[in-house]
Amino acid sequence: MNRKLTIILGVVFLSLLVIAGCGNSSEPSKGEASDESAEKTIQVASFLRTDHAYTRDIVPMWSDMVESEIDNVNIEWIGGPESIPEDNLFSAVQNGIVDVAFFFGSDSRDLVPATESLRLSQLTPAEEREVGYFDFLSEEYEEAGITYLGRWLGGFGYYFWTNNEVNSLADFEGQKIRSNPFYLDIINELGASPVNTSPGEVYTALERNLVDGFAFPLLGPREDGWTEVTSYLIDAEFAEQSAVILMNPDAFAKFTEEDQTKLKEVTAEFEHSMISYFEEANEKEMQAVTDSGVNVIELSDEDNERFHKLVNDVIWQDLEEFLSDEDYKTVQNLLVE
Repeated sequence: MNRKLTIILGVVFLSLLVIAGCGNSSEPSKGEASDESAEKTIQVASFLRTDHAYTRDIVPMWSDMVESEIDNVNIEWIGGPESIPEDNLFSAVQNGIVDVAFFFGSDSRDLVPATESLRLSQLTPAEEREVGYFDFLSEEYEEAGITYLGRWLGGFGYYFWTNNEVNSLADFEGQKIRSNPFYLDIINELGASPVNTSPGEVYTALERNLVDGFAFPLLGPREDGWTEVTSYLIDAEFAEQSAVILMNPDAFAKFTEEDQTKLKEVTAEFEHSMISYFEEANEKEMQAVTDSGVNVIELSDEDNERFHKLVNDVIWQDLEEFLSDEDYKTVQNLLVE
């Protein structure tokens, strides 16, 4: 019994020492660096894997620019959905589990409905800042307990890729198209049949004719092998990306006001570099896609115009149903010329 008592007291004593040590470490002595000068490690997670075409260069680009402009900052990219699942990423930023997220904004439409309006933006990120759209989104995210820093994808949209030749909009009717909530209503309006398939199952679904096609931006399908089982690309881009950089407010507050301003300015500079990067990357990828054997189909001018009107009408209708009247009018004023 005495031996057990001795062990218990020893454990309690060691625990008290640890607690006391932790408490003292939070109060730097005169010889130690202050919070402002101490190195800050900012952990970043992305909704796409680290080797994906849309993240592998872009996250390091932003990280390098931040580290070069702000002293004592270390950006640590902890990974993609294998680290924090996509469905949990928004709450992870809210709760401080991760400091920064390279996030797909449409995944938070229930909490920040206004983020869906990004799909309609024909403005560059710089223009969005000039007209006040950036400020509008910042306020919307702030209400959800998030600091909005800017965009990490932009300047390009989605394409339909199919195994059935599409020469007019009527040819979409009855096709089975892999879907997600981002373009579900567009598929329905085209008369096609949406099929819920995870990204990891797209290749097999195409190979086994479970789906006739899918919607995706230009980068990615070829590298992931999807073009091996895809015949056509409809060269009619639609909708804008809703990819946003989000930050935990407590992590943001650890920066001085000067460095907070720098962080916002660096992200604005990054957006410009990001746009240039993808302009070049998309041009090269279009050539690589055609070289791989995928046939590019151009719609007639009339069908192209009808297609884009259909897409815009669907998204505006969705926003009208989803946003408050005030936010809907604000978006119209900011994004419609």
